[in-house]
Amino acid sequence: MNPYINLNRIEFVVTHACSGRCKHCAVGELSEKGESINAGAAVTAIKRLSERFAIESIMTFGGEPLLFADTVCKIHAAARDCGIPKRQLITNGFFSKDMQKIDDVAKAIVNAGINEVLLSIDAFHQETIPLEPVVQFAEALVKYGVPSLRVHPAWVVDEASDNAYNAETKRLLNVFADKGIKISSGNNISPSGNALKYLAEYFSPPGQVDLSVPCGAAPYTSPLDEVSCLSINSDGTVQTCLGIGNIYRDDILNIIDSYAPYKNPAKRAVLNGGVPELLRYAQAQGVAVDTGDCRSACSVCRKVMAAISKKN
Repeated sequence: MNPYINLNRIEFVVTHACSGRCKHCAVGELSEKGESINAGAAVTAIKRLSERFAIESIMTFGGEPLLFADTVCKIHAAARDCGIPKRQLITNGFFSKDMQKIDDVAKAIVNAGINEVLLSIDAFHQETIPLEPVVQFAEALVKYGVPSLRVHPAWVVDEASDNAYNAETKRLLNVFADKGIKISSGNNISPSGNALKYLAEYFSPPGQVDLSVPCGAAPYTSPLDEVSCLSINSDGTVQTCLGIGNIYRDDILNIIDSYAPYKNPAKRAVLNGGVPELLRYAQAQGVAVDTGDCRSACSVCRKVMAAISKKN
């Protein structure tokens, strides 16, 4: 057993193709039209990981994962068959305007064993995504008995912040609340991708980023030597917060067995002294990185890591 990895969760980025063009999107302009994760490779990874770890939850998201609904269903059916109890899907709910297809997909994902659907509704999604087919999809999920359906908004700064985007999001949430659909706490928008391009005024100014936070302290992250969740991208890349292998080229258990963060001097620097130590290491290696556009310690870390990797 690798002492640095004890998995309880797997996430799959099914595709970067999307039916929306949201100004808060962390991915930004990246779009892989027509491309999705290989369903067979994803299913094999689930089975292999379940042989070794007690996986508690699995999630599919994107992009818009239901543009490839068959792949989503195969992934979750495999997770169900492997005994993974929590099987989540994040979707914006807009993959078709055809009422019959909307109904068919809702039925299929319930039958595939998805037991929690998080529906992305907020001021940003609804700038480019029509609400009517999303409402129809939500109603179809309820009809087919999805165990849990919640609307999952994105907040600017946080839910309590008084701004026009949050006000519009709260108005939209009432549409679903009036139908008896529950609302999740949602998430706060991170300063990356389109969000940094269009919403920069809401984030800490460049040069005022707190770099003292230890590795794994940011939301949705864990220390590089205490990995409990793996994310597998549509191109097969396996990630902690940094890439560690690819399921199209190697067996997932081989990737895990070979993971040794302290043998990598850059990762060792982050683990021992955080981003400041990483910056000192990069400087010692003659790697100069302009981090003036970074708005978080994680974005500084990723940019410096990429520069070091490129040099090596």
